[in-house]
Amino acid sequence: MELFKMAKETMAMRSKINEMDKKLKSQIIDVDYRGVKVQVNAKNEFLNLSIPGHLFKESKDKIEKFILSAFIEANKKAQNVMTEEFKKLSGGLKIPGL
Repeated sequence: MELFKMAKETMAMRSKINEMDKKLKSQIIDVDYRGVKVQVNAKNEFLNLSIPGHLFKESKDKIEKFILSAFIEANKKAQNVMTEEFKKLSGGLKIPGL
């Protein structure tokens, strides 16, 4: 009976993980860093990048810095959303490395 119970719990957890995955993919995060716009989903998949025309008058280094900063900010926001969703899924259980 224990084996059946464990299998049932595993299937339930897999279902919750699939549900969380769909939710993360559908949550869109928009970041605007000095005119550079980056759009990612909460799974940290990059969806869009927009660079305003006026920015091309700046130096290459400055443009690269703005783009990188926008991506870093988007990444942090996506990580925060993922962490919160995982906390909900795990019931606040602390799992090392996650």
